[in-house]
Amino acid sequence: MIIENKIKHMMSAEVNKLGLFGLNVVFIPINEKRIDQVKSLSPVDLERSMKFKSEKKKNQFLSARLALSLIDHKLSKDIAYEGKRPLLKSNSGEISLSHSQIFAAAAWHPTLPIGIDVESERIQLENISAKFLSIKEIDKIELSKNPKLARRIAWGAKESIYKAAKQKGLSLSKDIILDFVAESENGKGIASITDGRKYSIGWRLIKKEDKTTEALVWAVEKPETLKIVLTGPESCGKTTLSKLLSDHFSATHVAEYAREYLELKKDKYDLTDLISINNTQMVIQKKTTDPLVFFDTDALTLIIWATDKFSAEVDDFEISLKNNLPHLYLLCRPDLPWVHDPQRENPIDRNRIFQLYDQALRSRNIPFEYIQGKGEARMKNAIIAIENQML
Repeated sequence: MIIENKIKHMMSAEVNKLGLFGLNVVFIPINEKRIDQVKSLSPVDLERSMKFKSEKKKNQFLSARLALSLIDHKLSKDIAYEGKRPLLKSNSGEISLSHSQIFAAAAWHPTLPIGIDVESERIQLENISAKFLSIKEIDKIELSKNPKLARRIAWGAKESIYKAAKQKGLSLSKDIILDFVAESENGKGIASITDGRKYSIGWRLIKKEDKTTEALVWAVEKPETLKIVLTGPESCGKTTLSKLLSDHFSATHVAEYAREYLELKKDKYDLTDLISINNTQMVIQKKTTDPLVFFDTDALTLIIWATDKFSAEVDDFEISLKNNLPHLYLLCRPDLPWVHDPQRENPIDRNRIFQLYDQALRSRNIPFEYIQGKGEARMKNAIIAIENQML
């Protein structure tokens, strides 16, 4: 069961998809009987697990890896370390792990730095407020309707940001700035650190049988350039929609370079032309660094184009995609009438090609949303899909 964009209804031991352009979170109770389910440890974690003298700490360690494996069983087997910080050696996204005395949690994001923290109810937080809060933050929290909750979420938020920032010597009280005060059991806020990086914060209180709670808090770094790509088969409204969305969000629009290239060529094209398109397209992508950019197709189209038309796999296309991975794809369904165009070649099998796009996105674990409908309905669906993911 997948719970999408509904923080109020997060489920234990299930993948909670929380938007934010691909954030996946799993939390589980620490239970000794479940530890034997951890069958996919990385070599380094297997070695670490054997060194624990305390069974309790070993169970907490393994439970966090079990939570990660519930997102994708390959992730826990891919863990390596940079100092004490866990990471994925294959560079297949960002991870964060945490546990309290009785809960473990894991988070994965395909592109953005993240942190997660599980916090039990602790009266000590009030006594150490000055160690992790600024004077201004302390004053705001003391004036809030629930200082105990606000303090707890603030601690979890700063711990999560500390993990996401990957910066040694970062001061919780001086370098991490919270622009919110938590006043409800679940919610979201914004925070930043002194070097200018910004973070989206989310939290949820998990109620236990004894009526106490565990606080689950996460942080996702906001990208300097948020990249959204419109993709799909021919004549499905990508160009029109990408321009309309750029206007709606006051964002930058990058046109499909392949169309420009083929208009100048005017002759039959071959695989070498697709390689030339990719080379120029990469340059354009690297030069486009505005806060929000809508791209009319990208390297994913070249990957499918080369495979379908020339039965060729081009490593450079995969490298280009990996080095310029978008934060969201809008996959346009071919539910609009096909319109003739000198560059279009597939009037009768758009559904087949749509499935190729669908399979390519799913196999790469890239966040995407289906876009369908005609006229204003199509535009509205696209806006909603983007806003549901917004940081």
